Amino acid sequence: MAIAISGITPATGPLSGGTVHYITGTSLDTVTGITIKGTAVAQYSALSPTLIRLTLPAGGTAGAGDVVLNPGAVTLAGGFTYSAAASTEQLVSTVARKWALDVNTGTVAAPVWTPVRAIGELKPTVDAQMEDDSDYDSNGWASEVKTQLKWALETKVFRKVGVASAAYDPGQEKLRQAADQFGAAGTVQVRWYDRTGGPEAYTGFASVSWEPEGGDAKDLDQVTIKLSGNGARTTITNPAA
Repeated sequence: MAIAISGITPATGPLSGGTVHYITGTSLDTVTGITIKGTAVAQYSALSPTLIRLTLPAGGTAGAGDVVLNPGAVTLAGGFTYSAAASTEQLVSTVARKWALDVNTGTVAAPVWTPVRAIGELKPTVDAQMEDDSDYDSNGWASEVKTQLKWALETKVFRKVGVASAAYDPGQEKLRQAADQFGAAGTVQVRWYDRTGGPEAYTGFASVSWEPEGGDAKDLDQVTIKLSGNGARTTITNPAA
């Protein structure tokens, strides 16, 4: 009977090698050589005509590759995947104040991106609408599918005025003025992004809610602004990159 390969278990392993794997097939006791993703296997033994035990050699690059048995170059195409080595790089925390928020005070055709200043908090969210799609085939297990996404921003700002002008921040004012309007007048275009230049950067159109916090004699004037997305949130090139 000719050599044949039906599988390798486990079908993934680390780039460093050294893990034990088993090849199943036929006439495996006649195998004279094995390569995995182009790397020769130095340690292997046929436990029976249908089973080979091997020690995985170190791989060159992560990804899928062929398992080849000789003689005859019998191939299991893409049968084994080297997994990327776990990173040992030191990690440091990022801070919540990384976010910047701009509002378009120009037009859609000719945007003028004006920063919203004096932000105390900013929370971006994306909520998923889930619908039940359970059926008889699941044997009593429930199932849900995502049918819609909805983005929003909630930010708290301090109401500050310019030392010389005594005017409120123009970015905040654009949002406040849109809050009690309807239609196009009540819709703003905003962008929010990682001010340190990271990969998170988005833009979209939103309706505005303006909610003063109030307070007693010792409290600062603070407002909660809620931006409810109208349509898609679009990923953009980070303007701070």
